[in-house]
Amino acid sequence: MKAYLDTNILRQLNKIPEKTGLELICSQLGIMELISGMTSETEFLIRKSALGNIKSRNISIIWESTLTLQSKAFALDVPDYDVPATQMLMDALIQTETFEEAKKIGIDHGGNTYSIATFIDYDNMLVDDSLDAFSGTLKISKEDRKTLRDQPYCAHIIDDYAKLIASEFLQKYGVEKSSDRYAKSIEHFNKFGSLKNYLRCLASYTLDAMEGGGPSGKNDGFDIAHLAYVDDIDFFVSNDKIYRRLKKDLYSVKFITFDEFAWHFFRN
Repeated sequence: MKAYLDTNILRQLNKIPEKTGLELICSQLGIMELISGMTSETEFLIRKSALGNIKSRNISIIWESTLTLQSKAFALDVPDYDVPATQMLMDALIQTETFEEAKKIGIDHGGNTYSIATFIDYDNMLVDDSLDAFSGTLKISKEDRKTLRDQPYCAHIIDDYAKLIASEFLQKYGVEKSSDRYAKSIEHFNKFGSLKNYLRCLASYTLDAMEGGGPSGKNDGFDIAHLAYVDDIDFFVSNDKIYRRLKKDLYSVKFITFDEFAWHFFRN
């Protein structure tokens, strides 16, 4: 069995014994979040230790970004230099001793220079993009919100909405809806069924936001993005509250907190 460790759990790797009977997995997104949170000497030391533990414990890392995962799901070829740059920056940061030393590291790759500052800026940009993307849910009328509350959605509705999101992905990559490329991408996507948990979460989160009318959380976009990595994962380990609000029957992965993880797999 496989357990995906969210970013907040990666900070607690020293609490997880060497043998749990599970394959422990994290992602490029989790590594990126650890690096982008290095904003002080204290946070640097905590997060550098987490990166070192990931390497020394041989935690499986999915070296893909959500961009490359989306690209592969639709049989596209969209290069993403952020992935190898993240890997190289991680290795370099593990070798540093102080925050001042770490801040000076620059990784040249794909025509860009990657540093802690780069990742902080990228993190902020993704937060802004996510908040902007979900801001439309605040504009739904009271009548439409009532309709959504009176007619709760089911898996079938979620999957229909997820298909619309998939179509938007393709158009974002410049694939015209009337083109042969679009038809082939959709055929590939339907054949392999990738990103189902991720797209279902995007769909249900959007509908919930439309129904409730409240603003999105700052990190909700990141939290949803982690589900792009769990197509074949058994357990998703996280203490973030957003996962406890999800309708669990929509997902193939089981969401558990760190304490639940400990209770089931390594309690004394």
